[in-house]
This record gives sequence, structure tokens and C-alpha cells, in this order.
Amino acid sequence: MKELGLQELLRYALSGGIFIASVLMMYPSAACSVGRIDGAREATLILGSVLLVGTLIYNFHRALLYPVLFRPISLLALPFTNRTWWLFFPWRPSKAELDIDHWRWSRTPEHRRRWDEWGAQTHFLYCAAWAMLASLWVGKYVEGPPNYQVRYLCWILFGVSLFAGVVNNYRLLYSINEERKLRPL
Repeated sequence: MKELGLQELLRYALSGGIFIASVLMMYPSAACSVGRIDGAREATLILGSVLLVGTLIYNFHRALLYPVLFRPISLLALPFTNRTWWLFFPWRPSKAELDIDHWRWSRTPEHRRRWDEWGAQTHFLYCAAWAMLASLWVGKYVEGPPNYQVRYLCWILFGVSLFAGVVNNYRLLYSINEERKLRPL
């Protein structure tokens, strides 16, 4: 099995850990039901759960949520000729988005590395926000009353993470577009 690098950890593992940790902190009775972790089997089960939940969050983010968020961000950061029709079809890439992707992927892996790492950080911020939101939503159906202080903290962290992801995403797109102007194909 391939070792998980920083980008994979940011994309898959950390959001799963955030989700599980926030559910356990928000619902102390759920945390008490976990029991002691005595051996490698329990630790492997927890790690597998973190990776599974994190992968589900990331896949949901990339397939459904990111295209909807990306569209208004790209409206501000990328040049478009026709800005009306594509706003209503977020899952269909615009010509400007395809041009940016084509230009970026034509670069060498060394040249793309900076954007790949920046993109992984951006997606982590989004996935951290979705993990917080999912813990707030799923937690109500798991165990009794929540710890309201942690619940409010989760709402705040959701908002901060989502806002940071949007700002980071805008800056990344703007950076790629500006470099593309300096170094066309």
C-alpha cells in the first residue's frame, strides 16, 4: 500500500479525525460508549474509521459541494466572456476553467507542486468545515443532548474554516491565472 503523504493526509485523514473528535466532544455519552483502546486492533479500527469518514467527506466535497462553491469564486478570479449561463450549471466546467486546468497540467510536476500543495490545503479547509457541519448534523441523531459549548464552538469553527477555504481558493485561482498570463503556452 502506498504511504500517505501530506496531501493525502490533508485531503482524507484530518477531516475524518475532526469529525470523529467533534462528535465525541459534543456528545460525551457517545465518547463513554467507545471504551478503552487496549491494542493494535482497536487502534487500527479507529484509524480505519478516520480514513473512511475523511474519504467520504472529501468525495462528497469534490463531487457535490466544491463545484457549487468554485463557480462564484472563479467568477471573481478568472476571466470570462459569457458569465450568465454557466452560473446555473456548476458541475459543467466553463471554458476558462478548462483553459486554466489545461495550462496548469502542461507544466512540469516540479512547477505544479506549489499549487498542488496549496490546493490540498484549500480542500482541507473546506473538508474541515464539512466535517464540523456533519458532526453537528449527525450528532443529533446519535446520542442525547449535546454539550452546547462545544456545539457553538463547532459552528464557529465551521464558519471560520469555510471562509478560510473560500479566501484560500480565490488566492490560489488568482495566482495560477496571473502566472498563466506571464507564461502562456
